[in-house]
Amino acid sequence: MKTSPGAVLIRTSIALTCLAFGPRPFAAPATPATPVPSLARSAPQLHLSGRSLDEKGTYAGPVDIYIERWSSDDERDTVMKPLLAKSSSDAVLAALENVRVRVGYVLTPGIQNTGLRALGRRAWNIDYAREVKTPAGRRIVLASQDHLPIGEFPRDVAERGTVHQLDVLDIRFGHDGKGVGKIADVKKIAFNKPMNTIEIAKYDAEPIRLADVSAGPVKTRTAPPKEYYGAKSK
Repeated sequence: MKTSPGAVLIRTSIALTCLAFGPRPFAAPATPATPVPSLARSAPQLHLSGRSLDEKGTYAGPVDIYIERWSSDDERDTVMKPLLAKSSSDAVLAALENVRVRVGYVLTPGIQNTGLRALGRRAWNIDYAREVKTPAGRRIVLASQDHLPIGEFPRDVAERGTVHQLDVLDIRFGHDGKGVGKIADVKKIAFNKPMNTIEIAKYDAEPIRLADVSAGPVKTRTAPPKEYYGAKSK
């Protein structure tokens, strides 16, 4: 009895279906699909807020500081070496330029009564952040490879543009949790060996540029600020 072409086609289709969807006892287990990585939601380590002041003590707007991570011991040592060797300011700046991942950012005021782009707050990278506890209270020392315009009015900052230089923001807190911050360039900083930290050499002689500094609520960010001024985000 001859089998019709139609019957052969039906049998072949059934066989192929069984192979495709039936159990395969000798097949290797399927590799689970790799999930598509989503945008990381990690909260900053610390959020500080304060009132910026110019050299005469005039209020210059609110400032917020977000520390995303603390600098490692290796990063501290990299910055420490040129300071201890009393190298040129370029050598210290180069040490900060070698930091591969920024540690946080500073938000300063935008320009009032202007377009939306200029009105938005400006963000400046922080390339170094360390915390030191002392009998008088804790210290937080931040450094950037670009000038931090804290205590400067936004229009002046916009007209001058970004200044590529090492700036250190030395914030010192009392036991009440309130602190003040002062800024200095590389010519006015030193390395404190007993405390193992960078600091402003003559702290009391410098004007307060950030007053009423306190820790604020830490919010989880899903993305960095849209626009950075100063060093580019790495």
